[in-house]
This record gives sequence, C-alpha cells and structure tokens, in this order.
Amino acid sequence: MTDHHFDHNETAILLASINVGVARMNADSRLIYANPAFCKITGYSAEELELQHYSLFIKEHDNVELDYWDALLRRGKLEKMTNLVGITTKDNKKVICNGAIHQMKDIRGISYLLIIEDISEKISGDKTLKENLVRYTILGKATVEGLWDWNMKTGQLYYNNNVKTLLGYNDDDLEAGFEWWKANIHPDDKEKVLDKINAALPLPNITSLNNEYRFASKDGTYKIIADCFSIMRSAEGQPVRLIVSMQDFTEQRNLQKQLAEKEAIYRRQLARTVLDTQENERKKLAEELHDNVNQLLGVVKLYIEHSITNENIREGLLKKSNQYIDKVIEELRNLSKNLSPPLLAELGLEHSITSLAEAISEVQHISVIVDMLDFDEEGLTESHKLMLYRIVQEQLNNIIKHAEAKNVEINFRKADEKLQLTIKDDGKGVDLSVENNEGSGLRNIRNRIELYHGTIGMISSPGNGFTLKVEFEV
Repeated sequence: MTDHHFDHNETAILLASINVGVARMNADSRLIYANPAFCKITGYSAEELELQHYSLFIKEHDNVELDYWDALLRRGKLEKMTNLVGITTKDNKKVICNGAIHQMKDIRGISYLLIIEDISEKISGDKTLKENLVRYTILGKATVEGLWDWNMKTGQLYYNNNVKTLLGYNDDDLEAGFEWWKANIHPDDKEKVLDKINAALPLPNITSLNNEYRFASKDGTYKIIADCFSIMRSAEGQPVRLIVSMQDFTEQRNLQKQLAEKEAIYRRQLARTVLDTQENERKKLAEELHDNVNQLLGVVKLYIEHSITNENIREGLLKKSNQYIDKVIEELRNLSKNLSPPLLAELGLEHSITSLAEAISEVQHISVIVDMLDFDEEGLTESHKLMLYRIVQEQLNNIIKHAEAKNVEINFRKADEKLQLTIKDDGKGVDLSVENNEGSGLRNIRNRIELYHGTIGMISSPGNGFTLKVEFEV
C-alpha cells in the first residue's frame, strides 16, 4: 500500500513500531494507509487493504450499522468516536478491539484515522464484556443521538449520556426503564406509537422501525423526537432487546412550520396581486369596450342603416350585415358585463347574481335557480361582494364549458358569522379521486377563497353532477 499521507520517515518508523493498529481512510471510508499492527490484527496485507472499504473486516453481522456510519463519514459529521468493535479477520476469526475514529482535515479535505487495539485475550470468558460489544457497536451513534437499550427479559435499561442531556432526566428518573419511556410520550401520540411497536414485535422479519412523536422533557415541555427501533431477536425470532436511538427534531419541525406559514402568506399575497391585476385589467378593458368599441360599432350600424336606401348596395346584404352587427354589439355588451359587474355596489350582490343567472338561462338554455331568500348581504365589504360574484361567474362558466348540465342551483346562506355558498349542477360530474383533476377555473376559485381564509369543498362522481361548497367568516 502506498503511503499517501504519512510521508515523513519519523512518522512511518513510529507507526511501524507500535502494537496498536492504525489506518487512514479517505472521505469514502476506503483505506489509504495501514500500519503493520493493523495488518496483523485483520490478517490482510497492506496491498490487500489498499482502497478497501472498512466493511471488509467490520461486518454487518457484527451488529455495526454500516450504512449509518457511512452516512456520517460522507457528510463529515463523525468527528470522534470510541467504542468496542468486532473485527472479522481474513481467515474469518473474530477479534474484539478497542476502536476509535478521528476526523482529520487538511488542504486535501477530510480523512479519518481508524485505530484498533486487540483486547480479545483480556475479555476472554467475560460474558458481560461480550454483551457490551454488541451493545456498543450498535450504539456507535452515541456521538450524535440519545440511545437506550432495553433487555426485554431482564427489564434492564442501558442508556448513554445523551439521553439525559437531550431530555434533562437523571439516573434516578430512568430507573423505571421502559415504563419511563412509555409514560412520557405525549398522550395524543402514545396509542399510535405503541400500536406500531406491538404490531411489529411478533413479526420475525421486522428488525427495525421508525417513529416520530412528542416526548416530555424533564421540565415538562415537549420535544419532537424521531427514533429508530432496532429489534434484537432470538434464534427463534422472538424479540429479546430493543435498541433505540432518539433524535431531537424539534428545531427542524419548527423551521418547517415557519417556512410553511411564510409560504402560505406568500401564496396569498401572490394570489391577491394576481387577482387585483386581473380586476384592474378587466375594468380597463370594460371601459375601452364601452367607450370605444361600442360607440364605433354604433356609428357603423347607423351608416349601414342609412345606406340601405342607397341603390348602389344590394338591400338583402345590408339587412344581413345589420343583423350581424346587432349581434356583435350584444356580444360585446355581454363581454363588458362579464369583465366588470354592472353597478355591483349600487344594485347589490343579489341583483347582480340574479341578472347573471337570468342572462345565462336565456342564452345557454340552462335553468339557473338562485336562492338568496335567507341571505342578508349587509356587512359585506365590496371586496367580499366582488369575490362572491366572481366565484359564481367562474363556476357558471365551468358548467357551461364542461358539465353538460341542464339545471343549476345557487344557494347563499349566512349564519353564525359564516357565509356559505353552494353551487350544484346535474351535469356529467368528475372523478375527484384522480390527481390534478382540477381545471384553471377551480384553481381561480380556490385562490380567491384562500385570500379570505375560507374553505372549499367539492362533491362529485362521474354521472352524478357536481357540487361546489364555499365557506368563510364575515
């Protein structure tokens, strides 16, 4: 193995003379140096170890969570770790070592020192130390998480200092063992968490599971805990131990909540800006249609009417042209009404909605019934009225374009400081279970109601019509 980092003779001589195994790993956990003692302990030569991953001699079946180690090492999150570690030699023998990993940084980036000392002879026949080997190799997460190990047969609970640091408990508090953990889960989360564990324990194929829940600290405040349960089983598949890592996710979840709230505010502001811009553009266009287009077409119509008497133009063509121009003027008037509700403030919401319904009933041959008998629009702001008008207008346009409906019912109710609007049709309906089955019209309605912190509900299925329900506080 080429020594890429230890290039000073003094260092090389020193490492060659000590009985402690020393290796250096790159950021990918692959060996780039191993001293003679390291080679002796593992049974591999320096050449055989070159650029090998440490999983060559630290096996998954020795209960080391290699995926977790790798993740920490790759992210540079494992700065220092010391614990017992099992080594599987080249000839498949088991060696118990004191192990340590130290992070090193230089101009070439991050690397790691892996140090091992063979203590197999020292602990030979010592059952407790052998059990600790299993425990602490799994609990190698101790540098970053709170961990505890519950022996289900003896009831003993082992834990690291981070459990106490994380939650504020002392040794006396933890005497209760597993019952301590159960007792401090938030009441609203306890049933879900325990049910998940109880369902997993009888199943031999399940060896791990994850939970997220609120857990009481010593001071009575709750932290959001993300945990990982490792279920140790007997040869028969029976659970004998639970080894649990606990990670404090409170800050992360709070940040996520804050981001979600800011995003919601941003969306509302954006939607309001878009809708305000739309309203301004609609008003501007309505003014131009009324002041310019309608007047010009009216003049043209007058000219054509007078020209009917002109012998140079065929009478039948003029009459037909006159009819078409009348239609154009009427269409433009309707468009103008759609773009800017006529005299909404003066006539009121009820009259404007009723007029819209009558116009659609006449032109589209759809029966539109408006029920506002028990509705009092007093107290509604002009923005409220405009929003409701636009929702009705938008949904009626949706019905005309897509529903193939014959009947529409529009119902307004106001009670207990809440306004309810229901629009129901007998059209072909939609399958609401299909993702993204919401057109631009419904999205516009949703954006409008969100500005007022309202709610929107839909009831529909193919062949059974469509019901839109809107509710917000006034």
